[in-house]
Amino acid sequence: MFVQTIYESRITGKFGPLVLLALQKSAIVRNRELGITSFLYHDGERIFQVVEGEPDVLTSTMGRIGASDLHNNIKARAMLRCEKRSFPHWYFGATHSEDPHFLRVYRALKKPPFLKLDVLEAVQILQMVAQKKRRAVKMDQFSIKVRNFNKNKEPRVLLAVP
Repeated sequence: MFVQTIYESRITGKFGPLVLLALQKSAIVRNRELGITSFLYHDGERIFQVVEGEPDVLTSTMGRIGASDLHNNIKARAMLRCEKRSFPHWYFGATHSEDPHFLRVYRALKKPPFLKLDVLEAVQILQMVAQKKRRAVKMDQFSIKVRNFNKNKEPRVLLAVP
């Protein structure tokens, strides 16, 4: 039995690609160890995230999320018990309002603004986006590469999750 917590919050400060990449880098390692899966959406002003895992582990994880200075005004939109995970292949997946995968799915569905959707409908849309992103980047082979201006050398791998 898994527990799923879905929350929405307000972003404080800048939440650009580098901040998100640093957050992903640390969260993937920690979530993998704890058995947590999650998927995050942001529009530059607000965050909508689905976090899932064992009840006791999820409680401590939500405490850590609540203590983060990246966001405030955190509101739990739903807490559900579920038999299977909605995002089983994502230790920490993310999308945003300008992501091509997100836009392709969202425009095809012709829905009102994402954060005004019913929680379950929003989760279903994120599941569709996650499937499209998974085809493009497999989490098992996730790596962050540094751009190397020397054309004779291969880029260095900073993080590789087996």
